[in-house]
Amino acid sequence: MNKSLAAALGLAFAAGSLILAPGASAAQQGVTSVDCETWKSSHAPYTGSAKCTGMLPYPLEAAKVKVTCIDPRGVKTVKYGPAVGNGKTSTVKCSDSPNVGVYKVGVERVRL
Repeated sequence: MNKSLAAALGLAFAAGSLILAPGASAAQQGVTSVDCETWKSSHAPYTGSAKCTGMLPYPLEAAKVKVTCIDPRGVKTVKYGPAVGNGKTSTVKCSDSPNVGVYKVGVERVRL
């Protein structure tokens, strides 16, 4: 009798799992895509900028520009702009020197 009770409970548990499983995948369908664009200035002082849309409301999700700067000796440094919300622009300057340029511009997303 104990074996049949255990088998019945196991079957009920398995059936319950199948019923709840579609709810988990339905939650994933609510995820939206985030679109980000990056650009750099064409004159000194050189800056890099980024703007993203489709994120969760700020401060739950934010984006900040990540700029790799390069000096005349080839030394690279990474700088970050401020974290901003949807549709806002994050910008950071490499240097006041006109000899330090932008090597690469990217985006770093931050989520609480």
